[in-house]
Amino acid sequence: MVNKEGLFTVIVFMLIIVGFSMVNAQTHQQDTDYLFSITSNFATECTLTTIDTPVNVLFINQSGTKTSQTFNFTINGTNFTELGNYKLNIECTDGSTTVTQNEDVYVNLSGVEGNMTLIIANIFLIILICGLIFILHNKYKNTDYKESNEKIGQEHNGNWGKTFIKTLGNNLMRNAFLWYYSLGWFLLIVLKDLVYNFNGEEIYRFFLFFTDIYSFGFFLIIVVWIGILINHFMFITDLIRDLNIGVRE
Repeated sequence: MVNKEGLFTVIVFMLIIVGFSMVNAQTHQQDTDYLFSITSNFATECTLTTIDTPVNVLFINQSGTKTSQTFNFTINGTNFTELGNYKLNIECTDGSTTVTQNEDVYVNLSGVEGNMTLIIANIFLIILICGLIFILHNKYKNTDYKESNEKIGQEHNGNWGKTFIKTLGNNLMRNAFLWYYSLGWFLLIVLKDLVYNFNGEEIYRFFLFFTDIYSFGFFLIIVVWIGILINHFMFITDLIRDLNIGVRE
């Protein structure tokens, strides 16, 4: 049987990696507000006049908030609905002289461009989950659970607590589909995050839709897990009674 402590450590490690893989350093993300500032040594006013988007030109005419010689802008995220390159056109003036400058912005799905560390971590986690599924499948296929449960009950001389814990692993693995479905949920989350970091919008939206459906099934799986634990409780009591050890009528 797979060492329980080792299996627990692997699962915790998986969750930690998933947590780290979902932390992104934001550059600029689609549909989010964009904050920037410019410095002008002569201007009394700076105005964001237009934004060249990947599909059209937006007329903004928004004045920056002046702090000393710095002008701060907060651009509403509704101006960044498309993926691609944007050019922010700004005019600064002192009333007589006007200077035009621009700021280039690349908008993508995640707000992170080419973060290879996250991508590699996700790929490693996908391999780890697939490897765990493979190990569980090969370790427990063709196992005679009834015989092994009775053997465990006899070894612990009817000690209900020890028998319950030792046979729990056996009976959980009898329901291999539940394990595969549960691990598949983690695998889908990682794949979704991987697509997110590659900034594939259409594929990512498909993964969001599919994950929502799969997550509903995962909720039902949790209900089934609870039912299995209750059933296992009753099973162990009957097992010890049938073996005529530890429990007396």
